[in-house]
Amino acid sequence: LSSCGCRKTVQKGKLMDFTSTVIIPLLFGSLGIFALFRLLQWMRMRAYLQEAVVVITGATSGLGKECAKAFHAAGSKVVLCGRDSKKLKELVQELCAVKNHRKNTHEPHTVVFDLSDTKTVVNAAEEILRALGHVDILINNAGISFRGTIVDTGLDVDKKVMETNYFGPIALTKALLPSMIKRRQGHIVAISSVQGKISIPFRSA
Repeated sequence: LSSCGCRKTVQKGKLMDFTSTVIIPLLFGSLGIFALFRLLQWMRMRAYLQEAVVVITGATSGLGKECAKAFHAAGSKVVLCGRDSKKLKELVQELCAVKNHRKNTHEPHTVVFDLSDTKTVVNAAEEILRALGHVDILINNAGISFRGTIVDTGLDVDKKVMETNYFGPIALTKALLPSMIKRRQGHIVAISSVQGKISIPFRSA
């Protein structure tokens, strides 16, 4: 029994030595490498965003407006898209009024169009490419909603919702995608609502 206990103590001692000399340094080393990787990734993204052309649909309110503020503050060349030219101009003034001494900010470009009209969507994409040459990030954020019962909602409403929330973003993405493929660079973000996945009363459209 004493020799067995001694063997266990020796094995335990070896295990502790292995843990302290190999596993722990390896663990901390791995964490250090991961932290360094994330830091380099973050620095690279910050540098990328400083001159990136970012197109944001539905930019005048909600999440679109917050995206506009964030990308403008990061030094991106922001393209604000929406249906209301007055609200877009007000947003430009709001963004330009904020001074950023750490980064060179660019005056936002605005493009007025209705996502439910695919012809104007294609024209808008051409205008964006003419003005800025390319698009680095496309944020499909714009969308509409409707509140009403199924039986009382006309089919024209359902069509309008689908044109704006689905076919419009597809048309804009397809219009800008060839330029991204040509440059072998670009990001496309699609923002939707949880109402598309969860049944909520009066939100059938």
